[in-house]
Amino acid sequence: MTTRRNFVSGCLAASLTPSFAFAAANGNASDFDMKQYLNELKELVSIDSKSGHVEGANKIADILEKRFKSIGWTVTTRDCAGRGKALIATNTPNQDHYDVVLSVHSDTVQPVGNAQKYPLTIKDNIAHGAGVADDKSSLNAVWWICKKIPPEAMKKLNIAVIVNPGEESGSPASRAFMDEQAKKTDIALVYEPGRPGNGFVRSRKGSMFLTINFHGRPAHAGNNPQDGRNAIEAIPEIKAIASEYKDVTLNADVVKGGTTPNTIAEDATVVFDFRFFNDQTRDAVLDKIEALCKRGFAPDVTSELKYVAKSSALSHTEKSQKLIELVDQASKDLNQPAPKWMDVGGASDGNRFSGGGAAVACAMGVVGGDLHNPKKEWSDLSTVKPRIELGRKVLELIAKNKAN
Repeated sequence: MTTRRNFVSGCLAASLTPSFAFAAANGNASDFDMKQYLNELKELVSIDSKSGHVEGANKIADILEKRFKSIGWTVTTRDCAGRGKALIATNTPNQDHYDVVLSVHSDTVQPVGNAQKYPLTIKDNIAHGAGVADDKSSLNAVWWICKKIPPEAMKKLNIAVIVNPGEESGSPASRAFMDEQAKKTDIALVYEPGRPGNGFVRSRKGSMFLTINFHGRPAHAGNNPQDGRNAIEAIPEIKAIASEYKDVTLNADVVKGGTTPNTIAEDATVVFDFRFFNDQTRDAVLDKIEALCKRGFAPDVTSELKYVAKSSALSHTEKSQKLIELVDQASKDLNQPAPKWMDVGGASDGNRFSGGGAAVACAMGVVGGDLHNPKKEWSDLSTVKPRIELGRKVLELIAKNKAN
């Protein structure tokens, strides 16, 4: 049996461009019908699916389950408590590992009610609507990719579509689900919205929320401040750690502390937003923060560090570079503009796949922008067919390079 490492090695070894400037492709998506695509997109956009709105997530999962079963795929769903149904659709039954995953998410950040307030509208080939770019246009594009995957890819590859109902606002259940899928995955094509200018993403910072409770000693700020120990003054020492590492940010974004202006603050709670480009740096920074918390920041100032779990960066690795080269080749074969590969700060499900050891290419989806802005979020419909064609071509190239 081909090992995971050998498979990945074998199959992968082989200025802004306007997003609308795609040359005519080779007919790889000749089945594409924009009217049908838009009707399906309208159905998805009309459903409120804010993270945690279980009813909406389940509606989308039910729609996708019917779609994928209609083309003969095997579909299973998993309840992610507090987020709704996750979905796994596979081109063959009983898969215990995935050669390639097409990853997408069903949740948005749009408050319940925005689906009605901001319905799908189209002007000059640009679609607007609640969650239209992040991630419903790409969610629909993945369905179109899978309707007509090249025969060689269908024959040689275990392909899975993974739909996460908790990408925007994670939960213990959705994180556990995605980590379980990541461990089974060799290659992940992550269908976050493509970036303007034909942008794709090769790396993303990992992100963690670190909560530190500081405990000092109160005293009167005028009569005897020397007897107090100000819990809030410990914050800069934590923030200073970030300056020791390239591309690390450690921002104190939520701060609560003190009682009155004339009392030395006895207690403070700070939530730090911690971002990093590789997991080795993550561990080094966490070790230093933990050591500071154990040592203390001043006499009689103690602290407690809490975080939910370690998250991973989407690292630009040797394996991912070989996948990037395949995407570049697929674009060339289709006479599409060369992808512009980017390193960005925001995390995606690609981080989880990278943390599980998969090769990852992100932002494979329909180009969009102004994400999370209910009035302005947009999706460039002229990139729908090219991104569908590209996804199919990448699967074809992966299959051609897979060892028999």
